Amino acid sequence: MRPLLFLTLSAGLTIAAHPALALELDSLLPNGIPGFNSTPEVTILTRQHPQYDSPGIRWGAWEIDPELTAGTGYDSNPNGIASPSATLNLGPSLLVQNTALGIGAYAAAQSQNYLQSPLQNSNSNTLALGEALLLPHNTLVLALARLQTQETGFALASISTLRPTTITGTEFRASDKYTTGMVTLTPEFTYATAVTASPANLTATNIGGGLTLTFTPDAITSLVMRLHASNWRFSKLGQNANDGTALIGLSNDAERLWSFRLLGGIATRLPAIGKSQTVPVIEAAFAWMPSELTSLDFSAAHEIEDPERLDATSYTLTESKLSLAHELRRNIILTAAASATQADYFHSPLTETILSNAETITWRLNRQFKFVTAYTFNDRQANHLRAANEHVVTLTITWAP
Repeated sequence: MRPLLFLTLSAGLTIAAHPALALELDSLLPNGIPGFNSTPEVTILTRQHPQYDSPGIRWGAWEIDPELTAGTGYDSNPNGIASPSATLNLGPSLLVQNTALGIGAYAAAQSQNYLQSPLQNSNSNTLALGEALLLPHNTLVLALARLQTQETGFALASISTLRPTTITGTEFRASDKYTTGMVTLTPEFTYATAVTASPANLTATNIGGGLTLTFTPDAITSLVMRLHASNWRFSKLGQNANDGTALIGLSNDAERLWSFRLLGGIATRLPAIGKSQTVPVIEAAFAWMPSELTSLDFSAAHEIEDPERLDATSYTLTESKLSLAHELRRNIILTAAASATQADYFHSPLTETILSNAETITWRLNRQFKFVTAYTFNDRQANHLRAANEHVVTLTITWAP
């Protein structure tokens, strides 16, 4: 189970096209903030392009990167229930880093406006701060984030409302990566709170911890063992529960030419009311770079309800994601992503499936301006909710002084 407070299954590329789906905290944050969105390897999307990357503002050892994004688009079915509408959005952001001190901070806001369906208008904001302390044999990471966003009908276990539901959450993370010889131990701790506004009126508090042991005898293939437990407390006391997961498997990284991770085990959920559930779980991921210009990533999982969901209804979650990135030119990157998620609720015939795909073209005009055009399709099918789908097209421009 991943330590994310606001995880929904949506392709990472849909965030720019549809901020109402932006409930995945790590995907909202850029690289450079310790404790969040940790991607150690260089990929097609994260590699540096000195002739096109904004130089930012330098102040001693500090790097300050402000950005302003504005865009327009079209949504065929906002929230799964509203009339088709043209959209306008505006979003400033600020990233501050000091690599010598291991500090990263980020602030962003976004306003999304639907011209023909103003009831769907939404505002979101994100604040995050991380610190990585490099010690002789270990790395201590402390991170804090606050997020306010909206959830729409295109999310698992979402609430069908006439307008997006506001969600406000705060999460604190602490981890300590200790390496000795071929063994790496990583204890982790998470404290999170989340408040879902009317009509749900739900408050949730989560305290979780875990331990990951990695044994790497040949510097490429690793044996991975992971234990995780969390305690949930809700404003509706009958929904309180404890979750636990035990996983073991292998991971391999051949210098980013290809890599994989395959873990299997069991997960349990012990609700305050009702029967406990125990199911087999699996986490798998595969990445391949057939050339320096193309990368392919695939991930899949089967588990008990991701413990950081804001709802309290237990279900088994089966999900898969596939993404492709290709550097057409040094300043033009094409990306495509598709995902499928299915929820099968415990002690109930209720099921639901969400499918999503997104295609994006990113064109870096120069160091100051970047154009992004994207198309996203979302589809929701459930035997207890009205089926819905939407097509979203956006065109945005980002200015980085």
